[in-house]
Amino acid sequence: MKAGLKRVAVLLALLALAAAGVQLYRSATAPVPALVAGLPDDGLRGAPCPARSILEQNARLKRGAPPPAAFGEKLRRLFPLGSDAGPLEARLKTEGFDFFSPCPNDESVSGARWLSRSWGQPDAYVYWRADEADKLNFLDGHVVKAN
Repeated sequence: MKAGLKRVAVLLALLALAAAGVQLYRSATAPVPALVAGLPDDGLRGAPCPARSILEQNARLKRGAPPPAAFGEKLRRLFPLGSDAGPLEARLKTEGFDFFSPCPNDESVSGARWLSRSWGQPDAYVYWRADEADKLNFLDGHVVKAN
């Protein structure tokens, strides 16, 4: 009988630890960056990479151009094309975005992403290209919300 009570006590202690771990994880979730807060879901769009094959190129032509993303429009208002890329990169870094190379077949495209650790928060992606003078000549982004 004592062994059974001991097992129940250990099980309850493990459940309490698991619940505390879940609560700690939830409280450790980073707040949504100010650049992204309040924006609608633009849907997953993918990086603006060149087509890797004629089949991919034809599929893109059939699909047509997607409507402008709210996040991309906001970024272009804050960081107009022709302006320096440095302030964009600094703002993304300050707001916790991670930088990555989105296009294996085009190294001129830069990328940054903010991935939430919670189902209730959005993920955000930014893509840009700068010329040799570090002036933005392409800037886009999109927000994806998991439901």
